[in-house]
Amino acid sequence: MMIVRFRSSMEHEDLLKKVKKMKEFTQDLEECLMDAIEDSSEYRGGGSYRRYEDDEMMERGGRYRRMR
Repeated sequence: MMIVRFRSSMEHEDLLKKVKKMKEFTQDLEECLMDAIEDSSEYRGGGSYRRYEDDEMMERGGRYRRMR
């Protein structure tokens, strides 16, 4: 538990507005992340996309290949 003391009622109201805005933002962020999880499972098709990406990288000489 945390006890907070404000200098004025304006400071209290300002902080309350900021906290409410952060709460809305975190809820929106949570929804976006949940949607991204659902979308990624559709695109990856059980991991086949990742295997394709790894195979392609190996054909090009790996991630850190130097250009000559």
